Amino acid sequence: MVKPIFSTRKKDFLSPRNVVEKLDIKEGDVVIDFGSGSGFWSIPIAQKVGKSGKVFVTDPKVENLTVMKRQADNLGLSNIEYIQAPYDSTSIPVNAKADLILISNVLSMIKNDEKLITSTKKNSHADTKLVVIDWDHEAEIGPKKEHRSEIEQIMIWAKKAGFVFRKLLDAGAHHFGLYFEFEN
Repeated sequence: MVKPIFSTRKKDFLSPRNVVEKLDIKEGDVVIDFGSGSGFWSIPIAQKVGKSGKVFVTDPKVENLTVMKRQADNLGLSNIEYIQAPYDSTSIPVNAKADLILISNVLSMIKNDEKLITSTKKNSHADTKLVVIDWDHEAEIGPKKEHRSEIEQIMIWAKKAGFVFRKLLDAGAHHFGLYFEFEN
């Protein structure tokens, strides 16, 4: 059983800027953020990929996308494409191959976690990174524990899609982070 190793220092709840710095995102990269919410990850990623990069964001709630667009506009970010789609949509209209695919805090909200993870293959190329961040199974806060995915199961699904596990990410006090690379 793989368990994230947490240090004894007090951790932030979840810091997107700290995690984004560890993701090897480069200027010009293409990123897909499934279940983007109001831009928690997407805004710092859009800043990191710069004007020559592109961030495709999906969320089922128009109001989340509207909040993110307003924030992006205030920051002068024009490199985000907004797509209204269910959290578990496996047929988003993105024909681009991504350098990074992010699935954060989505698995505990959908019924078919495996289908979402394996569907990422269609937007992957050699060396695409897949990052899954979700609620730690033992966290005292967050969704019901029976709705949380097990790390080992996510690793199996990712492998089925052609991704190789590379490392655990420190994703804060209540979350785990898994970092994969596509090798299929």
